Amino acid sequence: TLRARGMRVGFIKPVGQRYVDVHGHRVDADALLMRDVYGCANELKDMSPIAVDRRFTRRYLDQPAPQELERVVCESFARVAEGKDMVVIEGTGHAGVGSIFDLDNARVAALLQAPVMLVACGGIGRPFDEITLNRAVFEKHGVRLAGVLINKVSHDKIEEVSHYMGRALERIGVTLLGVIPHRPPLLHPTIRHVLDALDATLLNGEQSLDHAVRSIVIGAMTPHQALHYFEDRCLVVTPGDRDDLVLTAISLASTTQDIEHTVAGIVLTGGVRPRRSVLRVIQRTAIPVMVSDEDTYRVASALHDMMVKIKPNETEKIHLVQQTYEKYFDVDRLLERIA
Repeated sequence: TLRARGMRVGFIKPVGQRYVDVHGHRVDADALLMRDVYGCANELKDMSPIAVDRRFTRRYLDQPAPQELERVVCESFARVAEGKDMVVIEGTGHAGVGSIFDLDNARVAALLQAPVMLVACGGIGRPFDEITLNRAVFEKHGVRLAGVLINKVSHDKIEEVSHYMGRALERIGVTLLGVIPHRPPLLHPTIRHVLDALDATLLNGEQSLDHAVRSIVIGAMTPHQALHYFEDRCLVVTPGDRDDLVLTAISLASTTQDIEHTVAGIVLTGGVRPRRSVLRVIQRTAIPVMVSDEDTYRVASALHDMMVKIKPNETEKIHLVQQTYEKYFDVDRLLERIA
């Protein structure tokens, strides 16, 4: 949206908690996404200067070095900002996240002298409470609040939330910059997401890893009953020895030419691989089938807790995000607020 207004835009996520390894460097997954989608010219290590791994906090508490972390962030920001009209700085979580190692979001914003846009989810009461709480933390650090964005609101509540949240925020001198509708497809994982989240072994369907999953079915019923649950783009999770359910899912998917709109994939649990005869049937299809060493309960729990992050190759999701924000986000008002 900023680029469409002729701006040269940079991106940095100073502190990242979900990192990936790229050529020996740990970088936040969001920084990698932004570089790949928008072709940001800066080095990844500058777009994601600090990646917090599981031992990061312990190491810091053993040897606190706040000045060093601040130096790294400031120097990376300076390189990202060079030749830019605007830099988008992405935080991580609420205002206080990172305070245990002296680099919470409010501190980073103060360090970089950046105004803040808060993003809250849902309706009216709860997000307003979260906004006032976060606002207090930023004000303590002398950081100015540029405005608020309310995300993931039901379509039928857009006007109501816009009206009442706008009035509530106006009472405390805060600007509402937009109310973004909930877009269910953005939350649908792909088979690739599932494979990564479960650290499973793929047996079949490598060409179909980008198929979306709309629902998850736990295979704990008879094949006849299962037919009522094997719906559009479902992921079937079943013990590896349930040949009957596996063959039912495969047969159902084979009855249509559009495999993507039947069973999206199958997860076999308990580390049990299908028998050779069943595997031969599976391999005649393009349906992704994977094996997890965990039991069905643990697999189901992992899928429930899975955080779906957009990947660079998910062009439909990216386009949907862009279209949505162009319509519902008042970027011109934001630019006025930070001018």
